[in-house]
Amino acid sequence: MEKTAKSNTQWGVIIINLILALISVYLFEFWFEKVLELQPLQLTENIAIVILTVITYFIAKTYYIKGVMNTAKKILILALLAITILGLMLHASPVVEDVIYPFSGVLIVSVAFYMLSLSAGTLNTVGMIGLALLLAAPIAFLKWFNVIEWGMVADLSKFAVFIILFLGGTWAQIRAFIHGIRGTNADGGGFGDDNDGNGDTGSE
Repeated sequence: MEKTAKSNTQWGVIIINLILALISVYLFEFWFEKVLELQPLQLTENIAIVILTVITYFIAKTYYIKGVMNTAKKILILALLAITILGLMLHASPVVEDVIYPFSGVLIVSVAFYMLSLSAGTLNTVGMIGLALLLAAPIAFLKWFNVIEWGMVADLSKFAVFIILFLGGTWAQIRAFIHGIRGTNADGGGFGDDNDGNGDTGSE
């Protein structure tokens, strides 16, 4: 019974990360196509919101904060970026129906950044680069020999990104499910973990 509960939990985590990886790649593509239909100013503002959101998360995760002054600088920079993003979100929504574009953009890019951070922690830099090369090489050769067109290159590239994010987010659970091996995750163990890095989901 306990083993079944563990298995169900692992499957649940894998399915959730599958959905998050799909959101990160394919829902973002859908969002981008819809934003392209907006007026030039709204289009620019929504793209800027997404870019600034990524920059904000990147600074929040990587900025050196040892010392009072560095901590104060980080807080000030993040506060200014947050205010700028909020201002752009308001300005990009002249009518209530337009709120969906900046809000969904921030939501999708937040999920994508989370999955990227999770993948970097699980696969580490070498693993991500190695997996990217393994997935990119067949695409490059197929295009080099004119087997596929640029449209197919784009589709296969998006699928490759999805695979990297999905494997990065679920590798510990996949190994535990197949082999019973617990993986560690430098980003806190991953979704469904108790942040102790041992891959346990709490049902053990």
